[in-house]
Amino acid sequence: MAKTYIFNPDSDLALANGDANYLPPRSARRMADDLSLLPAWYADEGDAVLIPNSDALYYWSKTSSNNIIRSEIKWITNKESLPSQPLSPWGWNAALVKQMRVRGLGDEHLPSVEEMETLRALSSRRMAVEVLAEVVQHLSHEHPLMGESAFCLTEEEIARWVEAHPATMLKAPWSSSGKGLRRGQGLYQPPLSGWCARTLAQQGAVVVEPLYNKVKDFAMEFYASGDGSPLSFVGYSSFVTDANGSYEGNLLMTDEEIEEELSAYVPRETLHHVCTRLQRAIGERTGAHYRGYIGVDMMICHVKRENQKRDMCLHPCVEINLRMNMGVVAHIFYERYVAKGCKGRFVVDYYPTPDALREAHVRRMEEAPLQLSPEGRICKGYLPLTPIGRETQYLVWVLVEKG
Repeated sequence: MAKTYIFNPDSDLALANGDANYLPPRSARRMADDLSLLPAWYADEGDAVLIPNSDALYYWSKTSSNNIIRSEIKWITNKESLPSQPLSPWGWNAALVKQMRVRGLGDEHLPSVEEMETLRALSSRRMAVEVLAEVVQHLSHEHPLMGESAFCLTEEEIARWVEAHPATMLKAPWSSSGKGLRRGQGLYQPPLSGWCARTLAQQGAVVVEPLYNKVKDFAMEFYASGDGSPLSFVGYSSFVTDANGSYEGNLLMTDEEIEEELSAYVPRETLHHVCTRLQRAIGERTGAHYRGYIGVDMMICHVKRENQKRDMCLHPCVEINLRMNMGVVAHIFYERYVAKGCKGRFVVDYYPTPDALREAHVRRMEEAPLQLSPEGRICKGYLPLTPIGRETQYLVWVLVEKG
């Protein structure tokens, strides 16, 4: 059955707020508008993509991207009625449900109030805390795993954890990538204590974990069928973050190549056992309450312990994202559009001005002109995946190199 896709990157912020009348900040609205056509790269033949206006299509027609997408997509602007078919958003939240209902989408295609409350609870970082503990408990005696975290409900609990470690990372239960985070330095005092008190009042808890010596970020991507069975493994995601932990982009590689790189740090057997345990643990918790993609962020960390041969360990569950994510988009894009044997980068960029974006775009086109294989796959060069208009400040682009 055909679906209607929508890119709503503010979903995590909306979940944190919880109000059906939530209005995202201007930056999130700008990102949603600039990247609204992104779902076209992972939608299927006959699907629809919801876009803000026809201007996006005009600028889209001016880029080479328009000639590469193989699926026939139906574009729906905000002024048009929605087709009566399942909605596939970047992420579900109460505000989106209300917006779609106002636009006439039937309740049969929308989560109920009760279902939305359950999904919001499952999207809390509490599940990541629980799953991490389960995976480490069952597998750490045979595999080089590490990681601990606490879901703290009071300032007293938070203070004990912060003061028990020289450096900690504190997280709000609901927040978007790189947001809602604070660092602790062994003392529970202002301004950290003030942030914790506000987060407790707004969201009811704070997650505290030791700050680890990270070597590499990556993720395992899964799909939940919504029937309570173990998750299906979709593939790996090798991604890059900035100094604040915000997502910057993905490496375009095969799953075999990513696993080969990871095996230089931890055994393949460890990765496979962690994958199986996560499939079961998360599937049991989501049950029939969620259908869609799930990303589990992980990291390789440098650990020094006495009498331990290995100094690299796997943190198997840093975050769990019950929504579409850029790792899945990069994975699907690579499988559909990149020539065999080639590698590259998938980047999400923000520019301070539209002029800065256009200058970077022109420079990349000149430095890395696009080259296609006889089969129409990308074998080398730069390609923007979203339109570049007069006011665009966000851009998703790829740069492919021959292997």
